[in-house]
Amino acid sequence: MSIQVIDEHHSPADLGLLGRLAEVVLKDEGYGSGCMVDVTLVADRRIEEMNLRYRGQSGPTDVLALPLQVLEPSRGTPVGRRRDGPPLHLGVVVIAPDYVSRQSVVQGWNFAEEMGLMVVHGVLHLLGYRHDSDRDAGVMEERERRHLAREGLERR
Repeated sequence: MSIQVIDEHHSPADLGLLGRLAEVVLKDEGYGSGCMVDVTLVADRRIEEMNLRYRGQSGPTDVLALPLQVLEPSRGTPVGRRRDGPPLHLGVVVIAPDYVSRQSVVQGWNFAEEMGLMVVHGVLHLLGYRHDSDRDAGVMEERERRHLAREGLERR
């Protein structure tokens, strides 16, 4: 399993924790050593450009998940390393730490826990989880709680 955390914005976030959380999600969801995920921290301006490009939404956001595979959650078929090939790249989770920090201050949330939630949320999206309906949102939130708890964090 390969988790790469890239900090393009010199964030105060705990990069080790973010990488561990991405790994926790992949392992707990049944994805083995043959996959990889990138987590990239960017400036608000960069995520704003990406939000417009990939989602057609103007303005910055906290997290974007850019899947490179089409996956469905909980299908019991973990993605594994292709025989004699490189790891399967599942996608990129892009986070805007400044945006997350502002949200945390306004809402009274803990920055580290909120950054952790962004990683977990983004990786779950890469694995096919959605929150388009109340039912799907409930499933995703429960998964988020479970994965965050593995690193001693709480979901707000």
